[in-house]
Amino acid sequence: MTIDIDLKDTNQDAPKRPREKRRKVKREKLPSTGNSPKKSKKKKIVILVIVVLVLLGLGFLVYKGYIFSHDFGFRFRPEDLLVREEKSLKKDPTGKYTNVLLVGLDTRENTGLLNTDTIIMASYNYDTNDITLLSIPRDFHVEVEEDVSWYVRINSIYNAAEQKEEGAGIIALQDTVERVTGQQIQYYAMVDFRAFIEIIDTIGGVDVNVENSFTDYLYPLGDGYQTVSFEAGPQTMDGETALIYSRSRHSLQNNEGNDFARAKRQQKVIIALKDKLLSSESLTNPKTLLGIISSIDGNIRVSEFSTNDIEAALELSNENSGKTYSFVLDTSVGNYSLVEKKPMESGAYAIGPKIALGDYTDINEFVNLIMNTPALYEEKAKVLIYDTGAGYQAVLALTEKLNEDYPYLDITFAGTLRADKEEIIVYSHEEGENNNTVKELSKYLETDLKTQPEYITTNLNGEDVTILIGSNIVAEEE
Repeated sequence: MTIDIDLKDTNQDAPKRPREKRRKVKREKLPSTGNSPKKSKKKKIVILVIVVLVLLGLGFLVYKGYIFSHDFGFRFRPEDLLVREEKSLKKDPTGKYTNVLLVGLDTRENTGLLNTDTIIMASYNYDTNDITLLSIPRDFHVEVEEDVSWYVRINSIYNAAEQKEEGAGIIALQDTVERVTGQQIQYYAMVDFRAFIEIIDTIGGVDVNVENSFTDYLYPLGDGYQTVSFEAGPQTMDGETALIYSRSRHSLQNNEGNDFARAKRQQKVIIALKDKLLSSESLTNPKTLLGIISSIDGNIRVSEFSTNDIEAALELSNENSGKTYSFVLDTSVGNYSLVEKKPMESGAYAIGPKIALGDYTDINEFVNLIMNTPALYEEKAKVLIYDTGAGYQAVLALTEKLNEDYPYLDITFAGTLRADKEEIIVYSHEEGENNNTVKELSKYLETDLKTQPEYITTNLNGEDVTILIGSNIVAEEE
């Protein structure tokens, strides 16, 4: 793929200094111990001019910086330089999380719309240093605040509010995402496609491991379409390639042709961008930093922040010891119990909460769970429980209790397998897979046995994790 980009050369050739004339000095004549009044005055004028030029230059840079930072969202307060408060970001009411709304704005020409086709809530956990990403697909239907009986795709909320009042779009979208997730959002950042491309190009591209090969014959290009293809495997993407990878949704291969798959790919690129910024000198290299600033000037909108926020964010980026977990609010989330396609009066189908459009009770509960234990819920392991000595009714009751304590996991009672065992065993059928599920459920059942026993010689019913409940569970319950 070839991209022609016009780059304006903003560098100006520096004016050449005139060559200084060499002064002839007679050796037998001693140098003067003072300057003539005329030369001294001339020297003072030159120094004054230089000082004035420097001050004017600095003043211009400060002015430009202020204008940019003011539009960008930065609010400088003189008292920040005098009073040094403890550096910390805004947090949710629990004090455990900082939540950020990340929005990608579709600014293609000739559409006349400003749809937010990328909507992600990123949550930072201060206890674990983990980051949880939750994507809301653009076709997810939500109620319009002025009329709860009217439901629209969430990607149109921004445009509708922005058309009524400039600056109201991002606030309306933030309010909507807060209702869907049940979380307070402390910051937001909205970037358009142009800035997305330029930022990635400025840092030298991003490294992405493409999970599945796919071809999209209907990728939008102006008034028409083009064919784009990706091969599975790790690769470095420039800005344009990363954008296409993030936006493609019409492939017929490997289940990559839908908004849910696209949301997962968008998270891959965001994680790759985050890793590239934090693992390199991008944030400390003046040339790269200026390039990033130039890219986002006029193409990004963020919530208000201060010097305290900047310093706190930099400190967190230096720690960078946690992991990043990804979730998409699609029909498979929460063991297929949260989101479904619903018929609309028009005859079309809407993606929305399984309970009812506008009812986010279960989704709120699920979001709380994935923010607290993301590793467990990201694995989506199929868990089957077998009675191997405890008795049918005892194991059935235990399964029901597990489902109460771990809602939205896939935990099922598979019946009696044996009646002569005492041990409680939790193990994965694939070595190195579903470790978090095994660890969590082993802790819950108070067992250290995590290896498939010799008397099990098959993969049983094809589950990811097997739990064998022997007679010891009865003694514990008594």
